[in-house]
Amino acid sequence: MSPSPARAAAAARRRRVAVRIAAAAGAAALFVTTGVALTVTLSSEDVLPADVQAPDCSSPVGIDPALVPAEEPRTRFSPDVPFRLSFSPNGSVLAVSQVGGVDLWDWDRSSPLAAIPTDGSVVPPSPVTFSPNGCVLVHGGPEGAAVTDLPTGEGTLVGGGSVHSVAFSPDGGTLAVGVEGDPDHRLLHLIDPDTGETVSALAGSARLGALRYSADGGTLVGSEDNAGFAVWRLDRPGEVSLIGDGSGNEAFAVLPDGSGVLLVQSDRVVLVDPETGGVEREFVPPSGEGVLVDVAYSRSTGRVVAARLDAAMGAESVVAWDLRTAERISLAGEPPAVYPMAVSPSGNHLAGLRAGSHDIAVYDMDFSLVGVLAQ
Repeated sequence: MSPSPARAAAAARRRRVAVRIAAAAGAAALFVTTGVALTVTLSSEDVLPADVQAPDCSSPVGIDPALVPAEEPRTRFSPDVPFRLSFSPNGSVLAVSQVGGVDLWDWDRSSPLAAIPTDGSVVPPSPVTFSPNGCVLVHGGPEGAAVTDLPTGEGTLVGGGSVHSVAFSPDGGTLAVGVEGDPDHRLLHLIDPDTGETVSALAGSARLGALRYSADGGTLVGSEDNAGFAVWRLDRPGEVSLIGDGSGNEAFAVLPDGSGVLLVQSDRVVLVDPETGGVEREFVPPSGEGVLVDVAYSRSTGRVVAARLDAAMGAESVVAWDLRTAERISLAGEPPAVYPMAVSPSGNHLAGLRAGSHDIAVYDMDFSLVGVLAQ
């Protein structure tokens, strides 16, 4: 029996998406085969993402003109309105995920590139994930993970049920999806982007609010609602460990080689061994200066960065430490007061919602202002 026109069209869209993802996977394999000498002298947390990549589609010339926003996108946000920030793989594009849509910006030029509508019933909005070459964008939705091919503007759904978190593996070969409603309570589905089929369903104990891979692709961490953080080692995917204190927030970062997970725990950031759950290191901010609410890691500088909130004043200035020594970083200028925040994959830039002006700004890792989203 011939497939229905709708199924055939969806399959064709997935094939086009697969070609773009496969190009990125091939580039990643090239780096692995040519970068061995680097790993002899540098630890994995020192090695930056490969410069040899397939062309990045997340740029003005790589995005379908039909996705260009018809109206000026929102540039100011109330701190009470939930939204998420995500950088493209090469760091040139900033995605702003909000209730009802995702806006893509060339932040360096303060130029809106695309407006992708989403289902407004997913609150808080799902963070997006890009394929390694930036050609494909995925976000969660009530009926599956929504996949958009940026060069063509075509969209399709993969998986099923309500999806709240998504993450591409670094080689682009797997799309990790946090789902609800799995009858066997297998809340993490690993999807083959080539076919859109679920190839593995892994157990979890609560809904996954965020998913993040280690840069080497060997470790996947998810924040479970009110249940800590689930860790899957993908060389033994049948096993899952739970770390953290059960706070259930999305404030965590995974070290590039998967050897540690940074968590906000009470009044400090802790580096946790994902195998044992033991605390390896603590990063303590100055006392009495806001509550820690988010954490990120900069690969290019080796810095741990945390955002803080004050109940009365809003976002406080971020604080940074050296990962290896846990010593605070002293800078000449005043660090920015931003929340929420995101660090680019290379670790070269920090984006966040500025206190006071309520706009989204981008900084280098010396915390100098380098861009603002504005019309």
